[in-house]
Amino acid sequence: MTPQVKHFLETWHKAVETRDAEMIKSIMAEHCELHSPVVWKPSADTRYILHILMGVISIVEDFAYRKEWVEGNELILEFTGTVDGKGLVGFDRITIDDAGKMTRIEVLMRPLNTLVDFAERMREHALRYKPEAANG
Repeated sequence: MTPQVKHFLETWHKAVETRDAEMIKSIMAEHCELHSPVVWKPSADTRYILHILMGVISIVEDFAYRKEWVEGNELILEFTGTVDGKGLVGFDRITIDDAGKMTRIEVLMRPLNTLVDFAERMREHALRYKPEAANG
């Protein structure tokens, strides 16, 4: 594992655990892409992605990573949690650049009934997006 990958993972896990938006922002590349389980078209608006990521870690209760795989600058992080009392399992597939910044994150989740509830809650969160609010 390269030092950049190690630093990214340490920072990512700490940021998610502490729900620290600035820490997540510090490891995101300027044109990072989010591939969501809720919408087909990816987003490349860094402020919007940060808003969405913060929503995910607040909506998914008991969010925790339980396993990770690393191959070069490609990471797969398996997570668990609940939404409205329904369990879920998901994967974050993350690509980082040579500077250790996230350039792409693709999120996959199951089962469908939890994903539907998650999508409904995330839609409400996404509609509250204001660029100025994502900056602090």
